[in-house]
Amino acid sequence: MKRCFVFHERRNILIPKTYLLVALMGLVVVPNMPSPCGAALQPEEIAILAVRGSRESEGLAKYYAKARGIPEDNICTLIMPKGETLQRKEWTWAIRPEIQKWIADHDPDEKIRCLVTTWDVPLRIGPAPDNDRLQRYRQFLQGEYTNRLSILNRVVQDLEKMAPGNSENAPVAKVPFEKPNGSPPASEAKQKSELELIRSKLDKALQRAQTHLATLPKEGKNKQNLQWLQQLATTIGGTDILLQGLSQQLAKDAQGNPAVRSDFERLRSRAIAYVEVKTVLEHMAPSIKRDAIQLMVREQIGGLLATVKWLEEQLAMVKKNETGASFDSELSLVMWPDDYQLLRWQPNYLRPEYENSQLSKIYRTLMVARLDAPTLELAKGLVDTAIRVETEGLRGKVYIDARGIGKLKQANVQPGSYADYDRALLITAEGISKQTNLDVVLETSPKLFQPGECPDAALYCGWYSLGKYVDAFRWVPGAVAYHLASSEATTLHKPGSQVWCKRMLEEGVCATLGPVYEPYLVAFPRPNEFFGQILSGKLTLVEVYYRTKPYNSWMMTLIGDPLYRPFANSDVLKK
Repeated sequence: MKRCFVFHERRNILIPKTYLLVALMGLVVVPNMPSPCGAALQPEEIAILAVRGSRESEGLAKYYAKARGIPEDNICTLIMPKGETLQRKEWTWAIRPEIQKWIADHDPDEKIRCLVTTWDVPLRIGPAPDNDRLQRYRQFLQGEYTNRLSILNRVVQDLEKMAPGNSENAPVAKVPFEKPNGSPPASEAKQKSELELIRSKLDKALQRAQTHLATLPKEGKNKQNLQWLQQLATTIGGTDILLQGLSQQLAKDAQGNPAVRSDFERLRSRAIAYVEVKTVLEHMAPSIKRDAIQLMVREQIGGLLATVKWLEEQLAMVKKNETGASFDSELSLVMWPDDYQLLRWQPNYLRPEYENSQLSKIYRTLMVARLDAPTLELAKGLVDTAIRVETEGLRGKVYIDARGIGKLKQANVQPGSYADYDRALLITAEGISKQTNLDVVLETSPKLFQPGECPDAALYCGWYSLGKYVDAFRWVPGAVAYHLASSEATTLHKPGSQVWCKRMLEEGVCATLGPVYEPYLVAFPRPNEFFGQILSGKLTLVEVYYRTKPYNSWMMTLIGDPLYRPFANSDVLKK
């Protein structure tokens, strides 16, 4: 493939340009695709993590290894503190290095693809303290933010010099420049962000300068001023503002000025290239180096205003310190370099769009599933039931609980929004109805399924009852289910807890997933993707999970036998 580079004029840096990665969004609910390695996960590709000295944990690890034919040498035992929450420093300085050493010693050929956590292994890792790395990142963001605001203030001064005298009452020409939404009274100005204030100043100064120059002859010194005005506008709004202006010129000129058309096409090609680079950068592991290039690219597309907006968002994220994660999700990155950014999430490089990417080779990512439940007997039952059910195939009904806020044919839905995920539930129901012999029950009103309404439940996905399980189901052996809400895996052992993962396991579900902290909706596997892969019968449970969940080093955890294939020997697909 030909390598292309984009040259950043202000900082003399070459930025690699690659083609846009295509994500699997599939409206077809049951895709027909091979697994990443040509075959489903094998027992010898699994290692089991148990707590040394815990009879229950070590016993469950051996029980699972024997049941699935996993070599007993693939059991890694470590000393771990008791409780469902592990402190970040203990993960960083004690647990993670020991797991890395064990994998290096026992898996020199990198054949292990999956880790299984068991009873007594912590469920989640707590937020990181305000350490040196976080402070360096905050300083980087704050420095860039301050510098760019300073440049924008100087631009305001330059624009004001173009329109001498008091121009407050002069008629204002409309320019293709985005204004802030609404105009709150002066008394509310202190509530505005610095970005909103500078945007307002720029908008007024730019309009006054353009209005003033429009009254002067378009020749000599004034022609230079017009060119300088265009450069300042580009500094503020990037390539986007130039494209808006050229687009308006083409719209007014019915004949289509060839020179304007040529400039428009050239700039549009450049903008597309920058968007492609930005997309690739967003799929890379966050770091100060990556974000420095991010800022350059965003500046080219949307100007200094776009970069200041992005920096405000990043600084707000740093303030939240969202560095907690599920133990299993952080464990997926145990073989990554130590310096990856903990703020929010990391890309999941086991998704289909990364299969041919160098990123998936550079950042070795392991699949992780958890054999755990409110009781040790239930945890063992996850294995026994999975083995028994997959010999004949899962039978039962499918229950999909939408909220009535999405529409199947709806266009221009914001990705990750409530309407988007509600629509995904509708797509799931329609796809399973059309492509399988399973009975599908779809609820589209705001209310949830009520007690007694869901007999013979084999598959379920729905929302939204936060931390309060609704006992509407009679689960068949082997059922796979998850509930879209923010706290459904915060505990698996706390007596009396009504979170969905714990309660579904108690009531007989064989596999489920959920978040240990607030995950945001976009962190959940999309139900049409997840259940489509499950129904194909070609991949194991853990492979389906990692091909459909967006992020690692984040909040989600999968509970169930990773080798479970509920439809491996099933005839539910229509011929």
